[in-house]
Amino acid sequence: MAQIVTNTPLVERNGRYGRWITTASLLVILAPLAITLPSLFSGRNDLPTDQLVIMYGALIIGLVLSNVGGYFLNRWGFKYYEAVGNALKGTDKKYRLYNYSLPVNHVLLTPYDVTVLLLKNLEGQISATQNGWRGSVSILRLLRYFSSEQLGNPTQDLEKQKEKLRAFVHERLGENFKPPIDGLIIFTNPRAQVEITNADLPVVILSSGPDALKNALKKPKHIQPMSKTMYDALYELFEEEAEARRIEAQRGLVIAGRKIF
Repeated sequence: MAQIVTNTPLVERNGRYGRWITTASLLVILAPLAITLPSLFSGRNDLPTDQLVIMYGALIIGLVLSNVGGYFLNRWGFKYYEAVGNALKGTDKKYRLYNYSLPVNHVLLTPYDVTVLLLKNLEGQISATQNGWRGSVSILRLLRYFSSEQLGNPTQDLEKQKEKLRAFVHERLGENFKPPIDGLIIFTNPRAQVEITNADLPVVILSSGPDALKNALKKPKHIQPMSKTMYDALYELFEEEAEARRIEAQRGLVIAGRKIF
């Protein structure tokens, strides 16, 4: 069965930050309301100016905190990457999924290549053509614009992540070390309705079937596995980097890959 390596200290801490900040946003919004309730029920037509300023200020600060908290929760609190691990059940143990453990968030080392996984936890109508990507727009999505995940251009984003991982491998193992690097765009939300028209894109919709991801990873018979030497070199590099990032996150030095202390 596929092995899964996750930077658990990073995920748990950032998820905890999301819960704390979201709770703080509610307190910031509700506290001034509680203070002004006596005035609201006193029969006055207008609230005192200072109380209005406090209420509006608290509302703005609360909305900002709510978006920040939502940002952390959406990316680390809900752990939607676990759906990918479940979709890999039944694969060989040489398949190793790295979550938040490398310069790219989600990477799958397989006997044949290194596959960058661009995960999208989006719901609603999503369409892709040769001209680009488009997602459905709703009032709720607009209100949560800064905290919720955005569709963007998954095709371009995937290519950027592949280049980032390739640069990392070359930096650590040398320019002449050139493993095959592939990529997949994976929609993890079962409420995602993805339609692709006149475009050949590396897209996997997990809810389309239990073997959707495994079928996408299958290689034609003429494709040969990587040499043992190449696979072992990648395995050792990824394990070393994953352990270093785990230790660094455990010490509280990193949030989302950036030093804060």
